[in-house]
Amino acid sequence: MSGWAQPGGFNPNANAYNPQGQQGYYPPQQQQPQGGGYGGQQGRGGYGGYSGAYYPPQQFQQPQFGGYSGAYYPPQQQHQQPPVGGYSGGYYPTQQQHQQPKGEYGGHSGGHASQPPVDNIGNTAQQKQQDQQKVSAVESGKLSLGGAASEPVVVPKKGKAGTLSLGKKKTEDDKKKNEDTKAAEESKKGTSAAVTMSDEKRDGTPSNSKMSTEDFREYVKREIAKQREQNKKEFVRDPRPHFNIVFCGHVDAGKSTISGHLLMEKGLVDQREMEKLRREAEVHHREGWEYAYVMDVSEDERTKGITRETGAAYIETEKRRVTILDAPGHKAFVPSMIGGATQADICVLVISSRKGEFETGFEKGGQTREHAMLVRTCGVKQMICVINKMDECGWDKGRYDEIVGKLKPFLRQNGYDEEKAKNLCFIPIAGLTGDNLIHHSSDDVCPWYKGPTMMGFIDNLVLPETKSENDVLCIPIVGSYKDDGRVFIYGKVESGSIALGERLQILPTKLEAFVEGISIESTEFEKCYPGDNVHLRMRGVDESDIHAGYVATSIPTTLSAVEYFQARVVILDVKNIICAGSRVMLHAHAAQEEVSFHKLLAKVDKKTGDVLEKEPTHAKAGDVVIARMELERSLVLEAHKVFDKMGRFMLREDGKTIAIGLVMKLYESTKESLAKSGKA
Repeated sequence: MSGWAQPGGFNPNANAYNPQGQQGYYPPQQQQPQGGGYGGQQGRGGYGGYSGAYYPPQQFQQPQFGGYSGAYYPPQQQHQQPPVGGYSGGYYPTQQQHQQPKGEYGGHSGGHASQPPVDNIGNTAQQKQQDQQKVSAVESGKLSLGGAASEPVVVPKKGKAGTLSLGKKKTEDDKKKNEDTKAAEESKKGTSAAVTMSDEKRDGTPSNSKMSTEDFREYVKREIAKQREQNKKEFVRDPRPHFNIVFCGHVDAGKSTISGHLLMEKGLVDQREMEKLRREAEVHHREGWEYAYVMDVSEDERTKGITRETGAAYIETEKRRVTILDAPGHKAFVPSMIGGATQADICVLVISSRKGEFETGFEKGGQTREHAMLVRTCGVKQMICVINKMDECGWDKGRYDEIVGKLKPFLRQNGYDEEKAKNLCFIPIAGLTGDNLIHHSSDDVCPWYKGPTMMGFIDNLVLPETKSENDVLCIPIVGSYKDDGRVFIYGKVESGSIALGERLQILPTKLEAFVEGISIESTEFEKCYPGDNVHLRMRGVDESDIHAGYVATSIPTTLSAVEYFQARVVILDVKNIICAGSRVMLHAHAAQEEVSFHKLLAKVDKKTGDVLEKEPTHAKAGDVVIARMELERSLVLEAHKVFDKMGRFMLREDGKTIAIGLVMKLYESTKESLAKSGKA
């Protein structure tokens, strides 16, 4: 059974997150990338993998399935459709895709206010002091992770909006005291700004725009509770917690070998299959790679010895259910690694103890550093750092201590601490021999380590519950497919629950559908819960209506799709300066979308969070800025302090991660509303 397997059992050589077990499709005439890829020249997604190439839309009529990839659309076409693909997505011709209604965005928000985004950052000394206090209060967290979210900047009601300017000072008439007071009150409650009511829907959602954000959240909570009360059926739920565990680290650190060995130890790969893989490894002159071949999803990966797409497999223990996500380590395939990390609950950071390999991965430009930073940005709270290949250095404790000593301060900067946060542990292992994976190494092999094995630690790990089954349903959609004429969507349940026969809606299109079937790891269930990797069989929607990055949610819902949002952005590494108009690729939950810096609102101090400069002209590497961001297409996001998993993102450009950020607030304005009002 793979992580997203359909009924039929585990296939260790099946494509990762590929419900139909198909390879990514590359037409013969298109073997050379034309638009670049994250694994190519310019970093633009691809077919069959994030590293895949761009193919003109007119050349395909049928959807093709690949790995974690999302299809790339040329800039001139991106206003029409969202990127297609995700973990198993493919390309869909424009004429088959659902045309989104302009100005309508999911959830209760419906048509948004027709005003431009207004950022009330005052110019007087008193206002400056207040701004500094506001930013300082929320920006003093861990700098590398963005800290806490700041309070929303008010979006005025109709008729009270100022001009949408880039750097112009606002008149005193625009600074309404009552609006500032309202924004402060909403901020204290931890609310997002883009939650005004739309016209009344047939499901009874209120249309009163005077309802406060908090009141609406309470209304949605009551409605969900009412629905649960109506469905009093007793549902069978596996009592064992489910964890998505992503294996990441520098290329050739041994991630695939560890994953494959675990599957063999759990009996999911028999000796006959292992012998076949051993002979195949010898043919490719890669003796000892048979375990890695278990997780490889294509012949090309085996031939070249490099994982390109995130592989997935499912195992069970007495206490836990685990989905293994084997992420690629090469820097060209970081987007595929991000796709796995956004779904993960736990990260296993694999470090090679072989002389020179650790140093290569840990120095600047190595993937050890980038992967550790990315998994934290994706919201992964627990890390297990395994020092692999200890058999090759004779289980030298001195080498182990040297590596751990260098990793500890770096990981602490990224929010992982063995002592204070207690969300980090170190374990020496040998992926090839299996020592300390499931069973302890013998005393004659490693007499100095008495801690838990890797799976022993996971089996006793308890993660704090962040969202419950009674919250609003949120399933970031990894992909969709059709089987025997039936439409399926799949993804991880981040919050809430859904049962057979219940309705849900797809954002941002707000299409409604009924759930006719629920499958979790090839087993049919009547209900799914937070943490489940689920396939939902839908009635009322077509496969072409649903794309990676869309979100399945409750009716009603507090989630909404936006085109503008405010964020705290940490600039990591960028060739040129960042300024208004800079365009990059945003990765958030299961989505990747083009985004631009609409306006730089402030530059803040790294340590104190105090405002250093208002409306700076540019930002460079090392700066932390508050910025208004503009998405190419609407996307479901949420303020970080309201819903952590939906409020984190990464920005990439030319194959590099240039920034990480946290969503601070959502704007109600849309590009269409701005164009109509002449404020764009």
